[in-house]
Amino acid sequence: MLVARLEVWGSMDARGAVRFLVNRETTVRGMDGRPFDAVVENFSRTGFLFTADVDLPEGTLIWIGMSGAGAREARVVWREGQRHGCQFLMPLGQRDLQHAFRSRERMVEDLEARLRRASMLREGE
Repeated sequence: MLVARLEVWGSMDARGAVRFLVNRETTVRGMDGRPFDAVVENFSRTGFLFTADVDLPEGTLIWIGMSGAGAREARVVWREGQRHGCQFLMPLGQRDLQHAFRSRERMVEDLEARLRRASMLREGE
């Protein structure tokens, strides 16, 4: 008998992509290069939602920093007050999707756990 546990850390959006809830602070840059602070509420392979004290109209191109996955270019597709819905110009790949908005400490913990499992598998051979 196989027993598995599935954890979903988000919800499905209207486009069928899993949207991960993060509520993480980050830096966003307009195309003029000036940075501003923002809080990313959630993200998916295709886009994200952030809140910031800025007035970016629909169509504005931005760069967003994602700890663990680098910076990405995106376009503001809707805005309600301080909330901005954005679409990545290039959807995130699987690796970047897994690592985006993860702290360095969490990534190191995951790597150490994988190394321990690999070592245990080698010892069991």
